[in-house]
Amino acid sequence: MKIIDISRTIHPDMEMYPGDTGPNITKVSGLDEGDSYNISRITLGTHTGTHVDPPLHVIPGGAGIDRLSMNTLVGSARVLDLSSINRPIESDDIGPLEAGKIILFKGGPGDSGDLSGSGYLGCSGGPGASCGACLTAACARYLTDTGIKTIGTDAISIGAQDEEHEVHHTLLDAGIVVIEGLEMTDVKAGDYFLVCLPLKIANGDGGPARAVLIKEKE
Repeated sequence: MKIIDISRTIHPDMEMYPGDTGPNITKVSGLDEGDSYNISRITLGTHTGTHVDPPLHVIPGGAGIDRLSMNTLVGSARVLDLSSINRPIESDDIGPLEAGKIILFKGGPGDSGDLSGSGYLGCSGGPGASCGACLTAACARYLTDTGIKTIGTDAISIGAQDEEHEVHHTLLDAGIVVIEGLEMTDVKAGDYFLVCLPLKIANGDGGPARAVLIKEKE
């Protein structure tokens, strides 16, 4: 089988949601300093890099990351390549979907790579950079009507810039688990087996995760 890592690497200068502070990694002890072990301390937000949004992210009293069923994050998944679309995703871009599926979106470049003006919240690196697939509120409603169980995207935030909060509420209110910040550059459209395991944080409003796709070699 082929295993594809779709997680972003955590480092101090990584792309972050506007206003969030990047991770801080500090050496506590080091072999090169005569210590017996290399040990580091890391400080990071619950929505750093590849991460899972549980209901508690936007719903008071909603389930935290520690209460999510692993059935929502491990299972058959379909990758949709939407990289040719230079705008937030609409339902017509997706087509019919099966209820109970895990759907992962691979997005495309934004207008300018500017986080503040492109309509994407996953852009980095300037013009032509891969920004990820963000959804309109109407598209989020379509996904809830379809009955999918989990939605993932390579964007930092799944919601289009002006509808971000509504998109989150629509999906999480319906019990759809959200995965953001996937690394989909080398992933082709098709069917896979997803394993996405967030850190089990008590009452966590989010959880950084290691995510992989598994596919039988043809």
